[in-house]
Amino acid sequence: MKLVWNAVRGKTRNLIQDERGDLVATLGWMAVTVVILVLVHGLITGWLPGFVNQIFSSMDSLI
Repeated sequence: MKLVWNAVRGKTRNLIQDERGDLVATLGWMAVTVVILVLVHGLITGWLPGFVNQIFSSMDSLI
């Protein structure tokens, strides 16, 4: 069983090391897509403008 585990771990490590740039790029684009989707959803449902106004009114009260 340990021999099988070592073989799987070695192949997984090689795959991750070979494809690390592609994996990081994919995760980065996924994060950008999620941010865009959240912003669009916030604009459609209307909570984003209120949230931004609340932030700016809080900043005005600090001055």
